[in-house]
Amino acid sequence: MQSGKRIIAQVAPSFVGQCGPKVTPEKFKSALKALGFADVYETAIGADMGCMAEAKHYVEKVVTGEVPFLLTSCCPSWSSMAKKLFPETISSISNELTPMVATARYIKEREPDSLIVFIGPCASKKLEASRRTVRSDVAFVITFEELMGMFEAKGVLLEEINEMDSFDDATACGRGYGVAGGVASAIESCIKKYYPDTEVNIEHAESLAECKKVLMLAKAGRKNGCLIEGMACPGGCIAGAGTNIAINQAKREMKHFIDGSEKKLPEQES
Repeated sequence: MQSGKRIIAQVAPSFVGQCGPKVTPEKFKSALKALGFADVYETAIGADMGCMAEAKHYVEKVVTGEVPFLLTSCCPSWSSMAKKLFPETISSISNELTPMVATARYIKEREPDSLIVFIGPCASKKLEASRRTVRSDVAFVITFEELMGMFEAKGVLLEEINEMDSFDDATACGRGYGVAGGVASAIESCIKKYYPDTEVNIEHAESLAECKKVLMLAKAGRKNGCLIEGMACPGGCIAGAGTNIAINQAKREMKHFIDGSEKKLPEQES
């Protein structure tokens, strides 16, 4: 920021409530600009892209029997564990970009000279951003906990910030990625809307222990035909290592945010 470069923040959907109950999404966006970010996008934009693509993948690959099941790929800890401990499942892991990377590339298409900072609940995103294929897209990753330290250091009083910005980039589907079960639910909603004759079987696992169990069942052929969501953190992203509030409180905040979304489903590409 001190160099004068255009630094853009993208924020994970689980940001709601992380800075206090009086800090609305609009206040949060304005506060990030007060901190020095040139603009703010929702990471749920990339989630919307992903759920539409994975809905299509499920219909074209799983329903037809080309692959036995579909594993979501948005949680890096879950997908890394699957690749390491169950290498035979690699062909069933979605090839879609994680919402963080998809959103970064979406922003870069519009502002190629900008630098992108991901703000979220997840420590694993720091490792993901360091990968050779990702580090040119995402310059830096900070957690909600670290962000609060930055606000304090700069003297930004979040509750006193005027709401100068709207927060309407994404749909309820994409925003739901922040809660366990939300990824699978978003994909299921898209399938039911855009592929209404398709029956979809959903599984989701929270915690790496439960993820391991479902992968063992999948390996044994007991999850064929399923869309399987895995989340390393019990409760989903709202329980990430870099969060500031209790899980139950975060769930309530997320539900209010999701239910209040003007757009419910991403549009199908023509």
